[in-house]
Amino acid sequence: MLLFLPPPKVAANLAGGPTAPFLAAPEGGGEPGRRSHRLKFNPVEIAMRRMLIVSIIFFVPLAVLTFLGTAQADVEFSADMVIVPKGDEPMKGKIFVKGEKVRQETSEEDESQVMIIRPDKKLTWMLTPDEKTYMEMPYQSSDKTFEEWTAAKEKNAKFLGEETVSGMPCKKYEAVEDGEKTLFWISKQFPFPIKIEDSEVIMEYKNIKLGQLDDSLFELPAGYEKMATPIVPPKD
Repeated sequence: MLLFLPPPKVAANLAGGPTAPFLAAPEGGGEPGRRSHRLKFNPVEIAMRRMLIVSIIFFVPLAVLTFLGTAQADVEFSADMVIVPKGDEPMKGKIFVKGEKVRQETSEEDESQVMIIRPDKKLTWMLTPDEKTYMEMPYQSSDKTFEEWTAAKEKNAKFLGEETVSGMPCKKYEAVEDGEKTLFWISKQFPFPIKIEDSEVIMEYKNIKLGQLDDSLFELPAGYEKMATPIVPPKD
């Protein structure tokens, strides 16, 4: 799945290291992967799965804005989110965007997960509301990388026409990178991908609402226990 930036590289940027499976230990010590109180599921395992999806949800919009050359720091909106990975069950959630700040809320098997991306703080927070815990990871990006993306997009993107997606008029583009074809439907109202489709996943935003969002959506909530930085096991 190549959406201008390979997902493994995005995941490494978020986690500050390789994308191999890892375990987390609570701050203050303790055995990795175990908590002093009941844990319904391992939030780190879910986080790793989310990281692959994050490359679509969060980084592609930034890449598309760069591609169009019309980045708007004041864009604010919320939307329902539907992600359908090939061979897997659909995942639903919400997304909130306030300039470069992004909040994603998803739920799976009655468990919820929240990711808040704060490029201004160079941080990404992974929250587990049911357990009131969170992990803090570095957010990393590179101007040089975005320049490389822009060059690739200008060379490979092809305008295919106009279509209506989720009730919004969109411009449809096709991009090919390393033989992988990706389709983008970019809103004509504001430069953001309403739908993205490639050979492995389809993502679409629905019920899009433009308007001012509360800053608290993008802040770390009080009363959450911080989990230690993920521990990457050594390779065999």
